[in-house]
Amino acid sequence: MHKTILGYVPEESPIYSLHPFVRVYFLLIVSLFPMIISSPDWNFVLILVVFVLLRYSRVTFSTLKLYIPISISMGTLILLSYTVLGGRHPEFHEVTNLLGIPIYFERIVAAIEVYMRILPMIFVMVLFLSTTRERDILVAMRWARLPFTVTYLVALSLRAVGMVIEDFSIVRQAEKARGYDPKGKSLPYKLRQFVMYIIPLMGLAIRRSEDFSNALVARGYSFTGLRRVKRPDYVLTKYRFGVVDAIVVAVLTVLLIVLLVVRYGFGMLTLEDSLVMMWLRQWLLGGAG
Repeated sequence: MHKTILGYVPEESPIYSLHPFVRVYFLLIVSLFPMIISSPDWNFVLILVVFVLLRYSRVTFSTLKLYIPISISMGTLILLSYTVLGGRHPEFHEVTNLLGIPIYFERIVAAIEVYMRILPMIFVMVLFLSTTRERDILVAMRWARLPFTVTYLVALSLRAVGMVIEDFSIVRQAEKARGYDPKGKSLPYKLRQFVMYIIPLMGLAIRRSEDFSNALVARGYSFTGLRRVKRPDYVLTKYRFGVVDAIVVAVLTVLLIVLLVVRYGFGMLTLEDSLVMMWLRQWLLGGAG
């Protein structure tokens, strides 16, 4: 695996044969699927498809453990906010009572629906971060003919993120060289120490931004008159948008249109069609309607 600013990507992968724009387009389109689909069953199928794509892309599954705490904590917060902190609703079906707090079946269903919409988005983003380098994002933006100022701003932002991470590591190493050991310290003390990192990091960021601006001025760069200047894109010559790329883009577009028609035209892919929700209702409420 190769470390990038965005995450870890495999050294070699079949997914690299696709044009970078296709990978960005996949992220934008497939991330909309859970927003259209209400049924947890189909959103779970989408998660399985993403896992298959991760396997096909030769992504090491051990790197996915970084995202497990995020998924679990997010699910816990959603469940608590919808059930324990959801308030009292006499019109709902009460499943149990937790220390005087009623837990309603409808609020559990709402929490599962929301979580099963967010979870596929997380895994789609993980797939994107695990198969896309920073350069691929810039190539996709240039191929889409976005304004040069936008792509240049994104490039500087990505580079700035990498430099901030490097500066943070330098500050931590300087502390260790001076004998600072965070082990055994209380959490409030660590938080105060972390806030103190902002001061040197802001100073380094201001110094770097001044260096960037001076370098741009020295090279005669200006944001004015960019529409009259045709800038060569050498990096685009290294990537070819082929037939397979066009087919993938067309398939994703058709899938999005089909989902919209099925969901809002025929009223399918809803909670009422979910087998999981039917089983959950039978388990928690029995024959109650």
